[in-house]
Amino acid sequence: MGFYVFCLARERAVEAVVGYGLSGDAPLRARVHGEIAAIYCEVPLQEWTGEEGEAHLKDLGWLGPRALRHEEVIEQMMRASPVMPLRFGCLFSSLEELDALLRRERARIAAFLEKAEHEEEWSLQGVLDFKACEEAMFAADPRVAKLPASAGARYLMEQKLRKDAARAARGWIQEAEAMVARALEGLVLARRPLRLPSRSAESPTVEGVFHWALLVPRGAEAELARRLDPLAEPLAARGLSLTARGPWPTYNFAPHFGGEPEHGSEEQSLG
Repeated sequence: MGFYVFCLARERAVEAVVGYGLSGDAPLRARVHGEIAAIYCEVPLQEWTGEEGEAHLKDLGWLGPRALRHEEVIEQMMRASPVMPLRFGCLFSSLEELDALLRRERARIAAFLEKAEHEEEWSLQGVLDFKACEEAMFAADPRVAKLPASAGARYLMEQKLRKDAARAARGWIQEAEAMVARALEGLVLARRPLRLPSRSAESPTVEGVFHWALLVPRGAEAELARRLDPLAEPLAARGLSLTARGPWPTYNFAPHFGGEPEHGSEEQSLG
C-alpha cells in the first residue's frame, strides 16, 4: 500500500478527518507531526505506478472521480483549518517518508499555514468573442461613415476596414488585460497565469484570452466584485466577458516540495 496525501493543515483539522479518502474502502486519516497534520488515505501502489498507473492516469473514467474526491477532501479540511493543498497524485511509499518531509519542511509549512489563515485564492478568466469585438472595432472606425457610394469601391474599402478591425481587436486584448490588472491593484497580493481553456467547436470565434489565479485577502469577494463590476459593460460592448470564481484552495501559491507533482502535473510521485 501507498499513502496518498491530500493536504497539510494545522493539528486541529484532525477533528474534521471523517469519511473516506479516494474510495469508499479507504478511510480518511491524519498523520500529526507537532502542530502540522497531513491528511491522507491508503491506496494500492499498483494502481498508481508502473504500466497500470500510467494507463489509469490517461483514463478519465478512473481519474475523474478521484480528482473530484481530492478537491472535496481539501474543501472539507478548509472548514476546520487553513490548508496547504498538495497536487493531485502526491503519493508516499511509507509513512516514514511522509514524516521525513514534515520534519524537513516544518518551518516552511507552518509559515504558509499562517499566511493561509488570512489569504485565499480566486480565479479570473477573460473570454472574448472575436467576431463581436471585430464588429465593434469596425463600427467605431470613423472611415466607415465615409465609405464610397459605388458598390465595387465600397466593397473593397469595407474589406480593408474589416481587416484593420481584426488587427485592432487583437491589439485591444492587451489593453483590456492591462485595464483589468490596474483595477485590481492594491487588492491582489499575487497573480499567476493559468492554462487557457480549449476553444469550443460550437463557438469557434469565442476563446479565453487570459486566465489568472489571484491571491487576495480572505473575505475579499465584495471588494473584488466592486472593482470588476464597473468594467463589465464597457468590456462586454467589445465582446469580452469576465468570470471570477472562488475561493479555492491556494494551489497556485503553495510552495512545491521535492517528491510532489510539478505545477499542473497529473503524474504520481513517490516520497
